[in-house]
Order: sequence, then C-alpha cells, then structure tokens
Amino acid sequence: MEYNVLTDNLNAHYCTGCSVCVASCPRKAITILLTEDGFYEPCIDEKLCTDCGFCQKSCYKFDDNILYENENNCVVYSATHKNSHELKSSTSGGVSVELMRECIKQGYKVLGVAYDYSKNIAVTKVASSIEDVEKFKGSKYFQSSTIDAFDEALNDKSKPKYAIFGTPCQIYAISKYIDLHEDKDRFLLIDIFCHGCPSMNLWEKYLKYIKERTGISKFDRIEFRSKTHAWHEFCFTFHGNNAEYSSKKNNDPFYTLFFDKNAFNRACYNCEMRSSLAYTDIRLGDFWGYQYDTNTTGVSAVVLCSDTGKNLFNKVCNKFETHQHTLAETIVAQSFGKQHSCNVELRKYTLGLLSSDLSMKEIMKAYRKNYSFKKKIKIAAKSIMKHLPQKVYFEIKKIVHGI
Repeated sequence: MEYNVLTDNLNAHYCTGCSVCVASCPRKAITILLTEDGFYEPCIDEKLCTDCGFCQKSCYKFDDNILYENENNCVVYSATHKNSHELKSSTSGGVSVELMRECIKQGYKVLGVAYDYSKNIAVTKVASSIEDVEKFKGSKYFQSSTIDAFDEALNDKSKPKYAIFGTPCQIYAISKYIDLHEDKDRFLLIDIFCHGCPSMNLWEKYLKYIKERTGISKFDRIEFRSKTHAWHEFCFTFHGNNAEYSSKKNNDPFYTLFFDKNAFNRACYNCEMRSSLAYTDIRLGDFWGYQYDTNTTGVSAVVLCSDTGKNLFNKVCNKFETHQHTLAETIVAQSFGKQHSCNVELRKYTLGLLSSDLSMKEIMKAYRKNYSFKKKIKIAAKSIMKHLPQKVYFEIKKIVHGI
C-alpha cells in the first residue's frame, strides 16, 4: 500500500490523530485506535483499501508546503465578557460559547468538544441548538475523539452549514478536505492557540489519582481550567458524590507533565499548524502577556483571519469589552511560531511510566528524579511566589515580564 496515510513520508510530518482520513475514505477502510502510548492513530484494513490516495490529500503528514500568507490580513482583539456569570464559567474571556450561540442563530450546526463522563474521554459532537452548545464550555487538554462528528459534517448529503471548532491540526485537515470538494461556502472554521496534546494515559492516571485523593467514585462535572484560584492559575475542579475538589495551583501532576512537554504526541513538537493562520476563519485563546498580568477573571485573544470570521465576531462583539492589538502582542506568550524541543529518551521514559501499573504519585516521584538542580530551584521559587500575597505576587510578575 503506497497511497494511504500509513505510508512513510520522512520529508513531511507525523500523524496528528485528527481522524479526517476516516471521513475521506470512500471504502471505509480506516479506523482509529488508541495506541499503547495513549494517542489516536489510524489503522487501515488492507482488504478494503484500494490505494486511491484520497486520505493523503487532506493529511498533514504529506504536506510539505504549509501556507502562512494570511498573517498580515488578520485583525486581533482582546475580549472580556461583560456578563460576570458567563465570564466566570469560561476558561478565558467567554468568546467561544458566544460564537457558537451566534452560529446556531445563523443556521449552522456546531461541532465542539464535550466530555463523556461514562468513558472519561473528550468527544467532538454536533450541536443543533443553543442548549446543546453549553456542553462545549471549557478547554479539554487532550485529544478528542472526532470520528463520528467529522464523518457526519463532511459527508452530510443534505449539505447544511457547519461551524467547526477544533485544534489547528484538525481545522487544517478539514480545510484541505472541503477545498478538495469545493465546499468551502457552507463551513465556518474556528481553531485555538494550541500548546500540544499529551497522552491520554496521563489523563487516565490523573483521574485515578484524584479519585483516591478525594474519595469521589464518579464525576458528575469536571471544570477544566477552573478559575477557583483565578484565571492565570491552572486548576481543575471536580464534582461528584455531593463533593467538590479543586486541584492545587502549583505542582499539580497533570499540569506539571503538560507544561514539561515530555508526554506530547510526536506531531506536537515541530507542529507547523499552531503557527499558521491560513486555514482558519478565527483563532481563539487566552490573551496571556504583560497587558493582563494582573487580571484574575479572564481575557480572550481573538484573531479574525477571514471576512467570514470578522462578520461573525461583529455579531457578538457588543457582549464584550474589546481592545484591538497587534498579532505580535497576542502571540508573545503563546506557542505560535515556536518549536518544542524533544528529549527523545525522556519522552520515551515518561510515556513508559504513564503506561505502567504505577500510580500517579509513584510516576511523579520517578519522573522528578530527572530534574536538574536548576529546574528544582526554579520550581521551588515558583512555589514560593504562588504563596505570596496577591499584590506582591503581581508586582514580581510585572518585574519578571519586563526584563
């Protein structure tokens, strides 16, 4: 088999696990499996595959000519929801859910990421009502299962309009697919500033750790990026068994491994998609950076990349306090334009720990043995800062970011 997504291509990229190849296959020869390392990857039934090559045409692995030319045409805003309840329940400034609601009003079906509490996984689903989009609130920090939703949106013979919210790699693949089928007009594409996707094994271990720590046997609700400790502090809040637990604001096992970047999908390290704005109508994220260092409630970054995106945001912008910015101001604290260094051996070791029978506590003990003295000092200093009075903490942040 020479013309499918499992073909080796050393000149381009690694598989992102977007799963658009499943929807593109006319023979239904492709399925998606979760690897031992905890990432979604395609599997091909060679008895069904005819080597037609359709799956390759929208696959990031086979594109060595990524486009970037759209950056100078973008309009950039910071945005903070004027409604305090909406702001508090969002992970940043509350923009994404308002865009989803507006899309429903305009006759779009909306694809977003919900959390499946029975399977404890993130799943991309299709919403047809304003009530349905509420389940998409909150960031999810790992790969979503996109198969059914993408297949429905891309192969719907009735040709309705779809607004698709996803990661840059997912939106890239969908953009390529709809361009090939000359079907762009009925799709609206919104992606996010992406840092990378960690192994699903990390999330599984972390949930077991939280259950043991709290005694919660089943989660009724999980707030990803809860603002319990304020917007800048990465925190989960778990609800279940009539109990509530919020993770600590420093040295949390999940976020430690997430920000250390040693359990990411291979494609995430040198991902070009997070640094391209050529395939999306809007890019959303947190507006990190010195302008909002002391903000505790949340600010969204909104990058409008097309006339379609600009028109959509204009419909909801009256709900927000907005300020226009340059793209450079927006990306200064994002992974945009950056490559993550990959310590191959440490990544292999970390993924091995996560796929082992060790508990999260045992994994972190073994993992931290790899820390250098300099990193240990940095972690200790950060921990001390987190416990300082807020006013002092903010002043130190200003000084550090001003250097």
